[in-house]
Amino acid sequence: MVLEVPVAFWNDGKAQSQVDAAKADEEGHLLLDLGEEWTPYILTEAQPTDEHGQTSEYRSTYLALARGEFPKDRHGYRAEKDQYLELYGILPTLTLLRERFSDVRALECAGELDLVPLQEFEGFLAYEKGRRPARRLARYELLKPQMAALVARAQVESLDHVTRAHAVDDEEWETVEEYKTLAPAIEAIVAAQARLECEGFFEGRGEHTPGLFDWRTHEALAEFERRHRVYGWGFIGDDTLAVLQQSPQDTEKEAVIRVLTERAMHAAEVIEDGSTSTLRDGAPRTYKTEDGKELQLPNFEAELRDRVVAAFGLQTAESTYAWLESLGDIAPQQVVAVQGVELPPYYGDVMELTVAIDRGDVWFEFPFDENGKARSQPVSRRPRLTIFVNYNDQKIPLARFGTTVGGWRGEFIDGAVMWKYKGSPTGKRVWSRISAAPIWVPPESTPPRVMLTKRRKRGEEYFEVDYHTTGPSYASAYGLVAAYHRKYYRSPNGEIQVGGDEGIRTHGSVDYMSIMRRHSHGCHRMHNHIAVRLMSFVLEHRPHTRYGQQPMIYRREFEFEEELYVMEFDKGGYNFVLEEPLFVETLPGRVRGQVKEPIEVALPRYDRDLGAYVMPDGAWVSVDRFGNMTEILKPFDFDAPLEAPELNTEPDPMTTAEVAPATTDTGMPTTAPASIPVNTAVVPVTPTP
Repeated sequence: MVLEVPVAFWNDGKAQSQVDAAKADEEGHLLLDLGEEWTPYILTEAQPTDEHGQTSEYRSTYLALARGEFPKDRHGYRAEKDQYLELYGILPTLTLLRERFSDVRALECAGELDLVPLQEFEGFLAYEKGRRPARRLARYELLKPQMAALVARAQVESLDHVTRAHAVDDEEWETVEEYKTLAPAIEAIVAAQARLECEGFFEGRGEHTPGLFDWRTHEALAEFERRHRVYGWGFIGDDTLAVLQQSPQDTEKEAVIRVLTERAMHAAEVIEDGSTSTLRDGAPRTYKTEDGKELQLPNFEAELRDRVVAAFGLQTAESTYAWLESLGDIAPQQVVAVQGVELPPYYGDVMELTVAIDRGDVWFEFPFDENGKARSQPVSRRPRLTIFVNYNDQKIPLARFGTTVGGWRGEFIDGAVMWKYKGSPTGKRVWSRISAAPIWVPPESTPPRVMLTKRRKRGEEYFEVDYHTTGPSYASAYGLVAAYHRKYYRSPNGEIQVGGDEGIRTHGSVDYMSIMRRHSHGCHRMHNHIAVRLMSFVLEHRPHTRYGQQPMIYRREFEFEEELYVMEFDKGGYNFVLEEPLFVETLPGRVRGQVKEPIEVALPRYDRDLGAYVMPDGAWVSVDRFGNMTEILKPFDFDAPLEAPELNTEPDPMTTAEVAPATTDTGMPTTAPASIPVNTAVVPVTPTP
């Protein structure tokens, strides 16, 4: 049989045969591009049927960063600081993963690592200021030889076998219990530091103290997390601990599987990741087919991971590296076939998709008390975005992701940064435009400092316009992709007419630890790789037109610290316009607290130096949880020099009777001040002639 488009079919770690790519769907094969120029759909420049594509200017930057290169421009400058970009939505190429894997395999120290203390540790460790950590470490080091002597005297294998009967007295037994409390944490820190040292994460950070969770250890651990796409704070615990417990080679194997699985999700054009596959009681979520069958909602991310592992033989670190080596020089495009997944009947070239965003627990109250301290505003229900497909009179949730909603944010008003509630409007809207590598245009209320970044050159610090925040960049305010929320109305013939733009977007974000934890200015932020996956899925299943790079002429001048800066660019993002807009509904969520509607007025920030809330005009006010402001008197500064007001040498046209205060029955003025007016000097005044 002559194959129209022959590609290698992989199974059990080998390319076992040739199959026809032209018939992949009907034969149950998944075509997977292993090539060096793979990008997600949003960064492709043409569909296979297009003769004339639209150039994506950010695509070349994405590919350079995916190869681990640092271009001699602002993109390279930022990437060199971040080092590992998978966590920011830039998937590393297989060649880069192979190079990293090879470097790890060459580490002699990797085979000498003792990971048992990490594998046995069940707590949580973080950087801690003060002397207490050092005192705990000193106490551990003091007790350690004593415990070794006790074990030797008791003639047992380890301290775990020492009992109360082995101790000389109660005091010695108390030290045993104290040591057992101290040892797991300190030995876990030592083991983590040994691994970080072995893999080079301490390079350029100076000396660290073994057993002490110092700042250098925290920074090294944060870089370790970025390399392995761990969403963490540079602490030992949760997902970070789980990765530390694996050997260095096993973590490299996981990186290969993770990247291939993500490519497979894009290749299969699916989004089900298990986030909606079970109900709250743990029972599997099901849906009904048109012929009445009840089927379970799939978890394609787990299925495709299994397919990738089985196809390429990635069960062990050794077999994974051997597979990478077998690829040789990887071509820009290198398509292979693996066993595909069976798509549910609700799939099709065009799917009736909708999105719902649950705002979760919402607080409208002013979040600070009279002393500028944060009020307790607990949130147990976090905001979530769910994508649905309408099929057979059912609204089936395909996947659910963490996101953000609006809250109290800083805004530049009358020359000062004020607090303003920037909410996420509820109700129905539509996505009509999706922009890849989008541009964020700062509103006029954006504080100047937000639009600048600090740089250092030849030992001197200076500010320059922050084009990473505006984009295009994985670090832009909109991340790698944004969908624009628009109002809409229906014309008399039933067609949807897109209306006003409220400035709300669903978009990616470089600030990965803020997702579901902090507020936005009203937008719905997502992890960059999830936003890319979601928007690619939408475009793959909704007819659209590529409009390509958006022409834009923008120039803005602004001042900061008496310096003038100019922000300008001539292009926007790479735009896709949906032929039929996709409906998006933002749900009210659960409003908490005593304030049930957003506070509309801007409120001042608390000035800790002055100990008060200060308005742009200098007035001092108190602010309650309802947003009510009451002006208060400034305390009189008795140490300030008294300055007499300038005397008016012109005759006063008012008579004494006109300016005399009204009196009570006792003859006392009704307007007599209870104290000296704020910052007013009392001086004798000589009557004018």
